[in-house]
Amino acid sequence: MYVRRNKSKLGLGSMAAGLGILTLAACGTGDDADGDCVSNEQFFQNEIYIATLQDTCLSCHNTEGVAAGTSFILRGSAWGPDYLEQNLKVFEQMAKLEYDGTPWILAKPTNQVEHGGQVQFETGSDEYKAFAEMVDRINNPVACEETDAAEEFFDGVVLLDEVATLRKASLALVGRLPTIEEEQQVRDESFEGLDAVLDQMMTEQAFIDRIIEIYNDKFLTDRYYPGTEALQLIGGLELEQDVPIYPDAFWFDDITDEDERATAEAFSNRGIARESLQLIAHVVRNDLPFTEILTADYTMVNPFSAQSYGVSPSFVTGEYDEFVPAQIPGIPHAGVLTNTIFMMRAPTTETNRNRHRARKVFDFFLATDVLRLGERPIDATGEDILNPTLNNSNCTVCHAVIDPVGGALQNWAEDGYYRPRDEGWYLDMRQPGFGETVMPPSENARSAQWLAEQVVADSRFAIAPIHILFKGFSGQEPLREPSDPNSETYLQAIRAFDVQSKVFQEIADQFVEDEYNIKTVVKEIIKSPYYRAANAGELTPEREAELADVGTGRLLTPLQLHRKVEAITGQPWRDGGTDYLVEFDQYRLFYGGIDSDDVTERITEPNGIMANVATRMANEMACWTVAADFAEEPSDRKMFPFVELGFEPEDENGFEVSGASSAIRANIQYLHQRLLGEFVELRSPEVDATYDLFLEVWKDGRDLTGLPEEEGGYPTALPGACQATTDFWTGMPLPEEQQITQDPTYTIRAWMAVTSYLLADYRFLHE
Repeated sequence: MYVRRNKSKLGLGSMAAGLGILTLAACGTGDDADGDCVSNEQFFQNEIYIATLQDTCLSCHNTEGVAAGTSFILRGSAWGPDYLEQNLKVFEQMAKLEYDGTPWILAKPTNQVEHGGQVQFETGSDEYKAFAEMVDRINNPVACEETDAAEEFFDGVVLLDEVATLRKASLALVGRLPTIEEEQQVRDESFEGLDAVLDQMMTEQAFIDRIIEIYNDKFLTDRYYPGTEALQLIGGLELEQDVPIYPDAFWFDDITDEDERATAEAFSNRGIARESLQLIAHVVRNDLPFTEILTADYTMVNPFSAQSYGVSPSFVTGEYDEFVPAQIPGIPHAGVLTNTIFMMRAPTTETNRNRHRARKVFDFFLATDVLRLGERPIDATGEDILNPTLNNSNCTVCHAVIDPVGGALQNWAEDGYYRPRDEGWYLDMRQPGFGETVMPPSENARSAQWLAEQVVADSRFAIAPIHILFKGFSGQEPLREPSDPNSETYLQAIRAFDVQSKVFQEIADQFVEDEYNIKTVVKEIIKSPYYRAANAGELTPEREAELADVGTGRLLTPLQLHRKVEAITGQPWRDGGTDYLVEFDQYRLFYGGIDSDDVTERITEPNGIMANVATRMANEMACWTVAADFAEEPSDRKMFPFVELGFEPEDENGFEVSGASSAIRANIQYLHQRLLGEFVELRSPEVDATYDLFLEVWKDGRDLTGLPEEEGGYPTALPGACQATTDFWTGMPLPEEQQITQDPTYTIRAWMAVTSYLLADYRFLHE
């Protein structure tokens, strides 16, 4: 699905027929002012829901509003991608009921029959006429030729081809460039080949690490990864005063060797901190149904955290990074929901009563921001209502959703441990449950497990990982339904929202069909137009508004840039064992990273500090890698396979040396492809600009190299850090004949200038 085999026609596969996806070609009835046919669905969306229902009716006519007891119950976008279709069905039902010959849907809002909300619009008003026309359309449906609006929506958008998509996906998923064999398979087999290559990539540990990174951006449990905070949490848990729940939490204290003890302590802490993320990794690695992240009757431990918990599962290697399933005595496991660290990342209090945790359940696993349900003016006249979370409609719109889920987490105390309440759940709150389902009292002891079963059965569960992975791979938040109908671009925004919702829903349907294999979601996102959009032709202001969020050019995170630098140049930006983009005390936070504690939101727009970091990276990597690459055999070089050190573009008289000049251009063309992912012609403006830079630097060096320093001359010797004398990975000296310490022709430093120029390019720092 979602593939484009050429730049003239977009093939999106069969999309679900529905509002916002099916638009209408010209026909005999239902024409708008431009003569285009408007379907019942489109008319309802624009003239009924957007114009009136959304702002005038929805605040009361919802499941928890003051009109919750009526049969006219509307849904907001948080309900799911089919909310408009559901609202149209409700409207149709009301339109078929009559009062003295007047359709109920017209009689009620005009107060012809008593309406608790009084008059909402007058007979003969524009709203009344629109409602009347909608009633007429229901009785006499407008027949229009169906066309795929998603295909129309992306018309004119240039998408990356299969090979370019592979490169982008390879860097995003596994932090490396695709191999020649992988590229050839995709060329030969098109998108079927891309699926096969991606399937293979997703067996690599680098992919699992990437999934862990993406989910930590949501869970933020790596707050406890450094130091010993995770150990302190479980080590401080007590059954009663001075009776620890995990007496072996600090099992390593008896180790006499100081270094060995410190290692055991660090690995124990990291194992506990990463339980939730490693459970997701376990599910993904083993192609288990993704529902198991909530329904698993186990957690994950490594050989060190297992000893802290006092459990003894079987390990193969006994290494830190080996995690296996384990059941902790006394814990009725419900996947990540019942991990202490996960619970503590969403702390609760005696008065909060698990509401914070419930909100996170909706956010993480149901793609629902509960706080958006309350985005409306607060009526201060209800401030004296007793127990407003139960009785004030301004409060119940949110609390009716989260409070039952908070009750379903009733057995998990403020310290994140399983502690059933002797007195049962609070009587002044809604009964524990999920949605309209009340949890049976017989499930009290396993309430979190019961909740997990309800969550994974909800249709929104299949949407949640799509939202999380889409943001992880694209850097963009999924679109939200626009809330300001008075905005000049509202109609364009609502169309963009509708189309994306439908595309995501089709991915969700495939996800469910493939037994919740998360790798299906990854492949479908990568093949979607949202991920592959590269450019567009001349656009009208309206089209610019519609397509504003299409395309996934995003600033690389520090860890992504770290991996890309190594993949492209052959070595990381590392000095003396310090990885500048990985270490928190170096540039990881300065370059927009997070620490999952004080800094929890990534910077997505570069600032001055980040620009300086990128410039330093480009300069240092050019210095460290150019001579090192030339020291390799041409067939083993990553960046300079087409040139040698003696290739100078001009002779001593200033005439072009055609062979050398052509080779230099060819290598520049290759660098544009390798570093920036762009395929440009040998005589393109891009190659010309880079060649001119090489030529300018080389000429300057040719004229000044060897002159005395007091005359402004340059030495022939390369700076020490820029010399190639040892192997980066082993530290062993290179054979003397391979070592490069001198640059008498200034070609190495000219290539350094080119490399620095490309490494600092927007297209290298973004993907």
